[in-house]
Amino acid sequence: MNEQEKRLDIQDIIDAFIKKWYWVTIPLLFFMFAGLWFYVILPRTYEGTTLILVQPQEIPPTYVQSSVSTGVEEQVMTLSQEVLSRSNLESIINEMNLYPEQRQQKVSMDILVESMRKRIDVKTSGGQRGQTSSFTISYRGKDPQKVADVTNRLASFFIESNLKQRARQASETTLFLEKQLADLKVLLLQQESKVQEYRNRYMGELPEQLTSNVSTINSLQSQLETVQRSLSEAMNRRLGIQSQLSGIETNQPGATMSQQMQRITQLRAQYEEAKSRYTPEHPSVKMLAHQIKELEGRGGKNDTIGLSPQEIELKAQLRTANLEAESLRSELRRIQQKIDFYQQRVESTPKREQELAALTRDYEITQQNYQRLLDRYYEAKRAENMEVRQQGEQFRIVDYAQPPEVPVSPNAYKIALIFLTLGLATGAGIIFFLEILDTTVKGIKQLEKWSGNIPCITAVPLALTESDQRARKTRTLIYIGINVVIVIAGVAIVGYSHFASLTMELPIPVPF
Repeated sequence: MNEQEKRLDIQDIIDAFIKKWYWVTIPLLFFMFAGLWFYVILPRTYEGTTLILVQPQEIPPTYVQSSVSTGVEEQVMTLSQEVLSRSNLESIINEMNLYPEQRQQKVSMDILVESMRKRIDVKTSGGQRGQTSSFTISYRGKDPQKVADVTNRLASFFIESNLKQRARQASETTLFLEKQLADLKVLLLQQESKVQEYRNRYMGELPEQLTSNVSTINSLQSQLETVQRSLSEAMNRRLGIQSQLSGIETNQPGATMSQQMQRITQLRAQYEEAKSRYTPEHPSVKMLAHQIKELEGRGGKNDTIGLSPQEIELKAQLRTANLEAESLRSELRRIQQKIDFYQQRVESTPKREQELAALTRDYEITQQNYQRLLDRYYEAKRAENMEVRQQGEQFRIVDYAQPPEVPVSPNAYKIALIFLTLGLATGAGIIFFLEILDTTVKGIKQLEKWSGNIPCITAVPLALTESDQRARKTRTLIYIGINVVIVIAGVAIVGYSHFASLTMELPIPVPF
């Protein structure tokens, strides 16, 4: 029969298990006692756990906003790196006398710290809306009391580090805002100085002074019209006086001298009229002044000799009229200069308005930024005071670690399941392998299947001789003896290991 044509069904496997039971019991007993021995000799590992609650800040956020913006989960990760640092773990090892045997053997502190770090576990748990509301700190070790003490010490490290970190972050935020505020204040003062300097330089031409300048111009225009009317009246009076004086001089003897004076008077009138129209450098004004000077040099100085009192009075009135006209002309020029001055201010106002708007805009933007930064600085200051007084978000220990009574390793259920599976799988594998190698026929059904479904008419049962029966009994007794030996040896080894308190550190980690 070809081995490739051989097929095993469930019934064949069950029959093989029943006939070759010893190939199941031997590995099963071996692995069961091996698992029990491992459970006895493996060192007991205990785990302590501390529950820490994330307590929100006492003051409502609507009144004081915390300057620490990192999430709780991120804070826990950051604190884990700090708490599990080499310096902290080394201080705990020395303080609580951990790993005394390894330290006596001069094992490197780096190895001990790394071993302790692997025994520490930090897990976060979410609350409402997926936010972290609590987390646990676990530590594994051989001594239950030390496990609890180390776990609580780690929890206190977390709380102290959290308070220091939050206070440091709040202080750094305040210092940063304070520096930014000082720099911005310098810029604000510089821009304020520029605006003030510009206002002082162009005082009178500023946009807010436009209405005042226009009002002043209107007032000066009214004054100008009044002075012009007064000047016209003064000129008319002077002409009237000159006319009266000419009539008196015509009827008096010494007309030659009177005609000369009349000529001087006429020239003066023309001179005053020309001065009102032209500048002193104008040729007409210079010519009239020269003619008057020549006539006065010929005898104008003695024009009052031999004159009547009436003529003398008229001459005095003429001089007064001339002085009044000259004064009004001076006032007219002064008002006109003031009008020109204020008109220049009004014309410069649009330009000053644009320049001032550019300066003021930068100043106002800087002032707004300064005010916002100042508000943030005061908020950060309040947040810093809140963190210093420990009224912000805090970590609070809800459940302190207690000395554990039940070890977490080795796990009896896992060991039993693993070694039971190994024993059954080994026995089943051996039987299956032997059945594959066995080429004998195991019954009528197998014979019919291998013969091409030719029906079997009858079957002759196996007839065992006495020697065959003795050999079978001998084999059965041998297998039973092997099982008994395994049980006795297993009980002895496990019992001795238990009562002798033997322990063994495995070089590799085990899943139980």
